[in-house]
Amino acid sequence: MKAPMNRPRVLFFNRCYWPDVEATGQLLQELCETLVADWDVTVVAGQPNHILSDDGFVRRGHQQHNGVVVERLRHTTFHKSSKLGRLTNLLTFTHQAKRWARKVRTDSAFDVIVSETDPFFLPLVAAPMARRLNSGFIVYAQDVYPDIAVAMKVVRNHPLVRQLRRRLLAAYRSADRIVVLDEDMRDRLVGWGLPTEKFEIVPNWVDTRIIQPIKQDNAFRKQFDLTNRFVVMHSGNMGMTQRLETLIDASCSDNWPSEAMLVLVGDGSRRAALQEYAENRQAKNVRFVDYQPKEWLSQSLSAADLHVVSMDECIQGCLAPSKLYGILATATPVLVVAPDSFSVSQEVSENQIGWTVPPGDVAGIVQRVRWAIEHPEELRACQRAALERAKATYDKTICCEQFARVLKHVHQQRQRLEPSS
Repeated sequence: MKAPMNRPRVLFFNRCYWPDVEATGQLLQELCETLVADWDVTVVAGQPNHILSDDGFVRRGHQQHNGVVVERLRHTTFHKSSKLGRLTNLLTFTHQAKRWARKVRTDSAFDVIVSETDPFFLPLVAAPMARRLNSGFIVYAQDVYPDIAVAMKVVRNHPLVRQLRRRLLAAYRSADRIVVLDEDMRDRLVGWGLPTEKFEIVPNWVDTRIIQPIKQDNAFRKQFDLTNRFVVMHSGNMGMTQRLETLIDASCSDNWPSEAMLVLVGDGSRRAALQEYAENRQAKNVRFVDYQPKEWLSQSLSAADLHVVSMDECIQGCLAPSKLYGILATATPVLVVAPDSFSVSQEVSENQIGWTVPPGDVAGIVQRVRWAIEHPEELRACQRAALERAKATYDKTICCEQFARVLKHVHQQRQRLEPSS
């Protein structure tokens, strides 16, 4: 039996964490800094991809930040534009995480171990560690691999990939709970052969006290000379699953409204290729902007008149667009470029916070942008509905409390299973 402790201890595995500005790192930071009120929290993290301010972080080893213990591991940091480089980064971080896990002694064990999926190998590290230490185990899935890679034809569904999925399935089966972001992700993993009752749905979130609408006198619009434009924005990762070429094609259409500007904010493995694509198309109504600091998000997200959430039709259930919640908190309507069957499409349509068009429908995107410009009253109604939805369903306090309840349940369940001394 573990020695009694005043506060339970939880360990998170995830490559991305403060000071990284990528969404998964920021969300995990907010969750951990909420949990420290009741838990001793440790995060095993890697090297950041995007730093806007290093804020004194230690590149290797142990430090404490806002009450959270951070164990920072060294690994390769090749640029995302290289497929081999990205894979090397994932493998080297996983290797270092495995080495770190093996060094944890049973007398300093954690009550609950939570494995996120950046990289997706991490449950293979956390599951045996949880068994060895008799800890509770939660898989916190922000995406589903190798399914994304197969769907996007990065790899074929050959025997090695199927073997990897079987190993991940075994790790997921050993978890006390699997936390996913929406119904689509749950249904995909149930399709692997996992029982429905093992799942908890906890969506990602936004802190509505920090991210707020700034529609008037917006500094981002002034900085990038957008004051008199209707801004159609995509903010976040520019990877393979977004198919952002379709947006660029729409902006080049003869029917694209002259006052509309497509603004692509962020970075990712496809950004350089998208910039080249826009140049080749002589796209005059497209502007690329770098990731914005966290404290600037209210300005940047509010600068949009219409935000785009774009998802390839092949990846249903592989991930959920966490950018949606910040968009809603700035009272901005959403144009979802995805099939109607996707959870995000149903969310937007059912709550009247925007519109949907099928993937690849250039004419449909142009038509929706033009309609939004020509119907300002309907646009304002969507703005009000978006803000209300963010506060009622996706506020940080609400969603972090949902995760805290899962954590508490797993801890209590494990305590009941422990033999008495």
